[in-house]
Amino acid sequence: MKSFRNKTVFITGGSSGIGFAAAREFLRQGARVLLIARNTGRLEKAKESLTKVFPGTDVATLSLDISEARKEQAGLEEKVTGFGSPDLLINCAGIAYPDYFEAIPDKIFESTIRINLMGTWYMTKILLPHMKRGSVIVNVSSTAGLFGVFGYTAYGATKGAIVNFSETLRCELKPKGIQVNILCPPDTDTPQLAGEEATKPAETKAIAGNAKVFPPETVAKALLKGIRKNRFLIIPDFMGKFSHLVYRIIPGFVRWFMDNDVKKVHKKSNQDLTRQQNEVKQL
Repeated sequence: MKSFRNKTVFITGGSSGIGFAAAREFLRQGARVLLIARNTGRLEKAKESLTKVFPGTDVATLSLDISEARKEQAGLEEKVTGFGSPDLLINCAGIAYPDYFEAIPDKIFESTIRINLMGTWYMTKILLPHMKRGSVIVNVSSTAGLFGVFGYTAYGATKGAIVNFSETLRCELKPKGIQVNILCPPDTDTPQLAGEEATKPAETKAIAGNAKVFPPETVAKALLKGIRKNRFLIIPDFMGKFSHLVYRIIPGFVRWFMDNDVKKVHKKSNQDLTRQQNEVKQL
């Protein structure tokens, strides 16, 4: 797909973050956009913001919990009838709750699976019959879906599954002329990333400290460029591409690098504990 003009784009998680930034870029290219998210208030604010920047453009919204999309299938298909069949489906909605494996509540793990993985499955399953030859499906994974990262057992499990799901889906849909891509963004300046700080382990922060945080607009531009060039795996940043390449060739090096960051955190923690114990003895 070389041009997005007059194309109809469905974006889950479209009210904020990468999804919202992608909507802005698609509108800039002359597309029509349907924003899909759970929160009605955020959807309306997102629509208002986009129509101010791009007056006269076609922006619609749909309040939908993608983890329950099967139950709300009639409403989604009604939107297809009214707004048009999707030329592009961007499965961007997702949640993350980083923490030590033992500390992640079962309910959080289950909801992460339902939203990140099952939501992607349901949306694709429901909308695929309405998509024609030349259509595009983009599933948003993460660099944490390409290799394991400390603290992301729940999130990484779902994002890794999305990579495999997309690999298989690409094989099945290519003969039908439907393009499948995966977006694996780095740490991106979104409300989700900010929310992760509340539970993110010190080890995870140390590993993430080696990486730059990117604005969602940069990731969105890389997404559109990747779709145009039909890059199956879209990794927006150099470090992400480099880490993925090294992991494929020398996985032990990437593991050693992250293990080393973890050791540094534990060493500092032990030193701080020893210092505190000595201070108590001196009192």
